[in-house]
Amino acid sequence: MCRQLIDPAEWDRHQGWTLGDRLEWSNRACGMAALRMILLAYGKDAPTLTELVKLGVKHGALVERGWLHAGIADLAATFGVPGQARPVPAGNLIGVLAEAPLIGSVTERLPDDGRRGGHLIVVHGHTTARTPHDPDDPDVLIRDPSAWGQTCDRVPLSRLAASYTGRAITFPPLPGGRTAA
Repeated sequence: MCRQLIDPAEWDRHQGWTLGDRLEWSNRACGMAALRMILLAYGKDAPTLTELVKLGVKHGALVERGWLHAGIADLAATFGVPGQARPVPAGNLIGVLAEAPLIGSVTERLPDDGRRGGHLIVVHGHTTARTPHDPDDPDVLIRDPSAWGQTCDRVPLSRLAASYTGRAITFPPLPGGRTAA
């Protein structure tokens, strides 16, 4: 699990201060923390979060409104993990997750109040067991780099769908195949 809160020693060691304030960047680092988790899942040597933030900025993957999905996909490819920014409707997530993890655009803490997007998380699987309250609503397994996400590793698909934009960064099948939890 990678957190988006950048360690002060790491920030200093990699001269993150050239970008500005560490805490401000920590609030914007979800895309690079998600990318780091993907690189590690594929067995790649992943740079530190500070290094990824600097690379993302250098390669133009960050714009005023946030991390560009295509920019993150391009950056992943430079590390040997080809990604593709594309629409993935919530109803298709389970099928996509059968082969590989993805980075999805959601609202932080996954509220069901109509807000969508603004935060990136890794969605890496689903449960085969259905929840007792709704047999058609499996849990999806998530890695959320925010502070809230450190205590939540699964949510019902309906909760994810309520704040999910329908946009994702998908990746090829993991080596050795992929199965549901």
